[in-house]
Amino acid sequence: MTTADVGDAAADTPNAFNLLQRVIDAAKKKDATEKTEAWADIHQPEAMDALAQGWRFHTDTVSGLLSVLESIPGQVSRARSLRKAVKGLAEQQAKRDVDSQLNDPSSNLGQTTNLADALGAGAPPPSVVSHGVLQNLHVPRGYSIGPSGVAKMTINLDGTIDNVRMTSAPMFIVGRTEDVHSGEAKRQVVWRGPGGWCSRTLDRRTILDTGRIIQLASIEAPINSIIAAQVVTYLADFETENQHRFPSIKSASRMGWLPNGGFLLSDGYYATDEDTDTETPYALTAPTGFERMSGGWQPKGEHSTWLTGAELVQDNPLMMIALYASAAAPLLKVLRIPGFVVDFSGETSGGKTTALKFAASVWGRPAESYPTAMYSWDSTKVWIERTCGFLQNLPVILDETKRAKSPTIVRDVIYDFCQGQGRGRGSVDGTRATDTWQSVMITSGEGSATSFSEDAGTRARVISLKGKPLGNNPEHGGQVSEELQNIMAENYGHLGRAIIKYLVGNHNHHDAIRAVFNDARNRYAALATTAVTRRMAAHIAALEVSAAIVHQLGVPAATCDPFEHLLKAAMQAGVEADRPLVALQDTMTWCATHKARFYGRSSTLSNGAVLIPPAGWLGAWASDPGWEYVAISSVELRKFLMSIGHHPAEVIERWDERGWLVRLAGSSSRTRPVRMGGVQARCYCIHRQAVSMALVDD
Repeated sequence: MTTADVGDAAADTPNAFNLLQRVIDAAKKKDATEKTEAWADIHQPEAMDALAQGWRFHTDTVSGLLSVLESIPGQVSRARSLRKAVKGLAEQQAKRDVDSQLNDPSSNLGQTTNLADALGAGAPPPSVVSHGVLQNLHVPRGYSIGPSGVAKMTINLDGTIDNVRMTSAPMFIVGRTEDVHSGEAKRQVVWRGPGGWCSRTLDRRTILDTGRIIQLASIEAPINSIIAAQVVTYLADFETENQHRFPSIKSASRMGWLPNGGFLLSDGYYATDEDTDTETPYALTAPTGFERMSGGWQPKGEHSTWLTGAELVQDNPLMMIALYASAAAPLLKVLRIPGFVVDFSGETSGGKTTALKFAASVWGRPAESYPTAMYSWDSTKVWIERTCGFLQNLPVILDETKRAKSPTIVRDVIYDFCQGQGRGRGSVDGTRATDTWQSVMITSGEGSATSFSEDAGTRARVISLKGKPLGNNPEHGGQVSEELQNIMAENYGHLGRAIIKYLVGNHNHHDAIRAVFNDARNRYAALATTAVTRRMAAHIAALEVSAAIVHQLGVPAATCDPFEHLLKAAMQAGVEADRPLVALQDTMTWCATHKARFYGRSSTLSNGAVLIPPAGWLGAWASDPGWEYVAISSVELRKFLMSIGHHPAEVIERWDERGWLVRLAGSSSRTRPVRMGGVQARCYCIHRQAVSMALVDD
């Protein structure tokens, strides 16, 4: 509102008083015509404008006159309606005055300033946003931004200006981007949180929707439910003011390889020497719920100190394999091979968790508490799937399969991981894009991860390593574990960055890397004795290339032969892939362990009588040299096979097809009646030849 406007308003005020007094006087009289004329005159536009101006600059006087009018019998309702109308019109006038001043370059309120000047010494450091960007961006008209927060400029009804604080800390948009994977519009938003300045690239709809923006409170943005709507309006105004000033920022919703050949980690973008557009680097846009996860994938401490920890396990082949597997994850895309699983199984307190922490320390924080670069099987299948998609080309490290909510989760996760993509699912906003990945999963458990899956293709993509990663000497292993974990607690993540720099920097030499890989794969494939082992040759070859790279980057070479263990594991996997044979071996081991419960092999009393086992007979197994078969109760056999994860009907059918079962002549039944002392039961009879194949010593 200009000075002239204020003067005009002041000049109109007495007239407003006179008009209102006339209505009061008329209302007190009995002359209906006079009353009607007075009310009609005061509702004329000029009169209402005058009353509104009077309300703005002499509120007490106008309000007092209206109170008098409201006290007159028969005038209460009309008087209250007049009060409401006058007040509303006064507010409209004030808003028009604000808008007028905002659009008036000569008005102090209409002047804009850049963010750099507005924030002064309280501006964020260049590591968060450059000074040049801050200088280019303007504070939107009608707002002020400073170290203490964002304030909205308002004009009071009397024309005075107030700065009403909205947020307790500065918050603003510094860039516009489009996600390379989803095509969604993004905005880079910066604010000062309790722990310092924060920068997040967020969906545009998040910051322009009251219901969504409140979610930022969980990552300590200066927002709450009371001011959410105001902040949305402010950010929309900020965007409008700076639409043509925002720098172009590229983003990706997941870490890993980008279409241009660069690689994105939580702490930065690694570009090839051919990427000339370095002025607009990629920013990581973590999906909702994964904002904190990226914090676990950042480096800390000194690489040289971490290397001293690596020296502690040079002579532990399984520890070195964990290192190679972790480093191999971004290699798979270069080598053009699908993902696979490296599984550590064995007794508790054998160093499996330490091995997984060692693998995690290549990239980030190797801790069991969030944020971290390793996780637990105690998660939902959907969460693990989304994690695989977010990490994309980084290792997925899951500790202790026994923590899984159900065995089916382990089975399904391993299957989907080896396929390299999740399952399409709906969301509130529609169908969510299917997650994809190409990586290495590193897992651990007391039992092998392969025991959860019957799928032969999946089992061929799991390298199952049994044993204690830190050796069989518990005292020595415990000391090494403690020392290594102390080092890794404060020093981690540097080797992973060196690997990415190597792969990105040598992008013109990827053909040569693939040639080395192909030679290694052919070499291991030539040693294979089964189809499964031949398929696993690619996994071992990938780990060999990974080992060559990390040792070239300064990691101390292994003083043992990790690849001997890998080859043995692959050979064993080939044997274990023959599920009927594995089931036969398990069954005959069980029978040999419980010989006393087989008629013919049980203990006898001094008088020669057969001692019946307390738990009952499992079957019959003759002790004479010429025995032909081992008879096993059909009920007990099915129960046993099911208890160890086999499907009894399928296993028995395969045994029959291979001729391992002895049938009665002319019978179509796979079982036959067998007498055990005075008891007769239906039994499956396993041929001696099959027993000899399964047991070295019968």
